[in-house]
Amino acid sequence: MNTTQHHLKYMLPAVLALGLANTTHAQQKDSKLKQETIDIISSYQPKLREATKLNLTASLPDRDTTRPRLTYNVPSLNLNFLYQPIHLQPLALGKDSLPPLQNNFIKVGYGNLSSPLVQVGFGSNRNQKFNYGIFGNYQSSKGKDIKYQDYSNLNVGAAGTYLSPLFEIKAGIGFDQNIVHYYGYDHAALPGLGKNDVKQIFNQGSASIGLKNRPNNDWAFSYAPHVQFYFFGDHFKRNESTVILNVPLSQQIFEDIYIRAEGIVDLSTFNEDNRDRINNNLVAIHPAVDIDKPGFVLHAGVNPTWTNSKFYLLPDIVNESHLIRKKLILSSGWISYFDKNSYRNLANRNPFLAGLPNGMLNTRIEEKYTGIKGTLGSHFNYNTKFGAVTWSNLPLFVSDTTTSYKFSTRNESQLKAFELHAEVGYVQEEKFQARASVDWFNYGKQETEAKPWGMVPFQADLFAEYTFVKKLRVHADLFSLSGSNYFVANNNFGKTKSALDLNAGASYDIGKHFQVWITANNIFNTHYQRWYGYQSYGTNVLGGVMFKF
Repeated sequence: MNTTQHHLKYMLPAVLALGLANTTHAQQKDSKLKQETIDIISSYQPKLREATKLNLTASLPDRDTTRPRLTYNVPSLNLNFLYQPIHLQPLALGKDSLPPLQNNFIKVGYGNLSSPLVQVGFGSNRNQKFNYGIFGNYQSSKGKDIKYQDYSNLNVGAAGTYLSPLFEIKAGIGFDQNIVHYYGYDHAALPGLGKNDVKQIFNQGSASIGLKNRPNNDWAFSYAPHVQFYFFGDHFKRNESTVILNVPLSQQIFEDIYIRAEGIVDLSTFNEDNRDRINNNLVAIHPAVDIDKPGFVLHAGVNPTWTNSKFYLLPDIVNESHLIRKKLILSSGWISYFDKNSYRNLANRNPFLAGLPNGMLNTRIEEKYTGIKGTLGSHFNYNTKFGAVTWSNLPLFVSDTTTSYKFSTRNESQLKAFELHAEVGYVQEEKFQARASVDWFNYGKQETEAKPWGMVPFQADLFAEYTFVKKLRVHADLFSLSGSNYFVANNNFGKTKSALDLNAGASYDIGKHFQVWITANNIFNTHYQRWYGYQSYGTNVLGGVMFKF
């Protein structure tokens, strides 16, 4: 309470008492006096004294840094459970539920052209350390329209793989025998030729062994040396031995960048009676850098190559760029490589050749191309390529009418052509698949020969296969082949007829172990000539059974 309030506390009662006293006195006096006048000069106006203001400054108390020491007293509580858990023990793994593989089969059949067929195959079951396979095949046919139009084919081989924690070792051996006859001659003009005179037998023995390391991670250095041995001979005592050593190396230096190198040593020696030995050697090293990014792939390298006593530095560049991820891919390249013209390779290309000529050079091939490929939806895929191809020292096969239509080999120093390749495919799981492809070459310029003898400018193929209820499989293959130029005496030339034919077949599974099958070739009965003078078989049908176990 301030001073003003204190004065008012005592002054107001006094004023009220004074007023009450005056009133009482006035009433008493009024009773004595009839009239009395009171004049009020001024009214009293009390005033409060100004209060004194106190200035207070707030401040926080000092921080208490003393760490409290708390004491807990938790009483122990013992619980008794009626259920006592058993000790944990590992559960035994169940046995592999996968069924055993049917790696063994025996397939036999017979056809209308006296065509027996026997195939056998034996393989190991699932094994984490060692796998092997053995295969055998024999097939033959005898023509009806042309004398000595007979052939037979025998193939046997075995291969195995051993897997260790550090390496993968592969090895294989094989033997192939192909018997053909030079039946493409004028039988009326040469009636005295016997079957043994026109018989040709090609024998090939092969062996291979390879080693591949098993790196622990993707960044490790990897290598896979591989060596192959071939011994090739024919009925006329020509033989050739070949050794091919291939050593690919690879090292990942970044997440999507690889350094690769490949060394190739290909050595061949050809022998024939009354001729000098012919050595054909090829050595190449292929260093390259590979960039593999999502939507972009680049292979950039060179191919230093030594062959025919010369050195060549060849390009090796391939690029794929995704314009639309996996749907539209631009593919282009500039590559060059050698195709070795050994006796074994030439005989596989044309089994009716007369032999290996002296001075045969290896063929250098250069391709410059571009194209698009990709997928459409989840079932369609396509691939197109357009480019320019140049062959240097290309062997061309020319029929020699003086030696029972055997083919001699001529060297074309340089042949150029435009190339077009297109293919489209459709796949619906394992039920249906179809594929169509076209290859076209526009041979526009050659330097040595008048025509590109024996070269086929156009090929097309349409294949389809359908499976009904996983038991019945049917397939068909429609193909077309254009004619090729052939040489005639006195510098004349001709052209073989084009061909359009159909192959088809079917197979049906009876239970798990048996299958019946049938195939029909040349259904349109087109007698075309891939090589001039050597007419193909007409319609031939084969059928048989296969036992799988």
